[in-house]
Amino acid sequence: MDEITVQRKLMKIGNSCGATFPHEILKHLNVKPGDQIDFKIQTDGTVTLNKKESTTLPKDVDPDFINMVNGIIDKYDDVFKGLTTR
Repeated sequence: MDEITVQRKLMKIGNSCGATFPHEILKHLNVKPGDQIDFKIQTDGTVTLNKKESTTLPKDVDPDFINMVNGIIDKYDDVFKGLTTR
């Protein structure tokens, strides 16, 4: 895919700021109004956007447990990644 650069101006929305997403970005992310987007701040200063994929848990899996595990993974992400070099 060719590299595309677009610009948008931030607007004041209540106590927050917001911007519109150009059609090319929405198409690339395969998102539509109502979908959730994850923003991830990288250590190099860049930010990545990804469509949040929804999943359905099996009936016996507690969502709070999954949230706890996700929190641990997020907190110790660098440690887990460091284990791959051992």
